[in-house]
Amino acid sequence: MPRPYGEPVEILTAPVPAQSPFIPTDAKIVVGAVAPASPDPIPIVLLPGFEYRMREWRHPETFEIHWRLERRRAARPGDVDQ
Repeated sequence: MPRPYGEPVEILTAPVPAQSPFIPTDAKIVVGAVAPASPDPIPIVLLPGFEYRMREWRHPETFEIHWRLERRRAARPGDVDQ
């Protein structure tokens, strides 16, 4: 059975502060994670032994794009996903 991703966290993004011909004008940078206990975005800490993915999420009322970071335990040699 596949290991599910869990514990989603909303990611705060901002426009890229520098201009470059290699960076699209609508590109975003990750500022940090949104947390109810902190007025400012908090740094994201990636723990060993986990896999991470970012998933786009669109607000159902405003249709604004948000990002979520999800994690799951990493596969170990011999683990079988189906």
